[in-house]
Amino acid sequence: MLVQSQNVRKTFRAGRLLRRGSGVVALDDVSFSLAEGESLGVVGESGSGKSTLLRTILRLTPYDTGSITFDGKEIAAMDGDSLRRFRQRVQPVFQNPYSTFNPRFSVGASIALGFDLLGNVVKSAIPGEVARLLDDVGLDPDLARSLPHQLSGGQRQRAAIARALAVQPDLLLLDEPTSALDVSVQAQVLNLFKDLQVRYGFSMILVTHDLPVVTFMCDRLLVMKSGAIVERGPTEAVVRAPESEYTRELVSSAL
Repeated sequence: MLVQSQNVRKTFRAGRLLRRGSGVVALDDVSFSLAEGESLGVVGESGSGKSTLLRTILRLTPYDTGSITFDGKEIAAMDGDSLRRFRQRVQPVFQNPYSTFNPRFSVGASIALGFDLLGNVVKSAIPGEVARLLDDVGLDPDLARSLPHQLSGGQRQRAAIARALAVQPDLLLLDEPTSALDVSVQAQVLNLFKDLQVRYGFSMILVTHDLPVVTFMCDRLLVMKSGAIVERGPTEAVVRAPESEYTRELVSSAL
């Protein structure tokens, strides 16, 4: 398995005003696995723990107990070269693509940093590789000279995808990647993700509150409520015949 989570728990403490041991349980005994090339959706309302789960996989939020392994290695124990390699192989695509870029750098310069990190492309060839990636995500390669604020929201999200792909990741972690986009642009970007997954072969974990999006995008589904997984399974099966009352409510509200 590419990613394996076992009994992960995370509690956020709220300082001295609360009694010792009190706090908000963000992840409650969370276990799941993700195979190479697979796409996993994580759905739930705000506060369900889905974004915290993504942050623990990225090592932005440490978990209290349990285990998360990537390619067989415990991520909490990674350091040095193993951590740098992990950060290359696991790339996030966030809801706000503007946060992905340094506003003072051109889009092409930001994407080129990925090739510098890998060190497997000679300097003179990097502009051509940047142009190829921009073309792959459906952007005019001439936009490489543009600053992030000069792009539309949809263009910035496509450029953010190109930046993530520059380091040849094995896993993309998508946090509401289309929720800030117009409906017509959302469909274009979602189709782009599916096309790129076939071409590049990466795995995906998609966190969203939008059940139709995850139904379109993902092979398997986790439904989270109050930090716990309340239902899991093949996406089509879960949506067609939900077992938990909470999942039934989500499906009903999406119809």
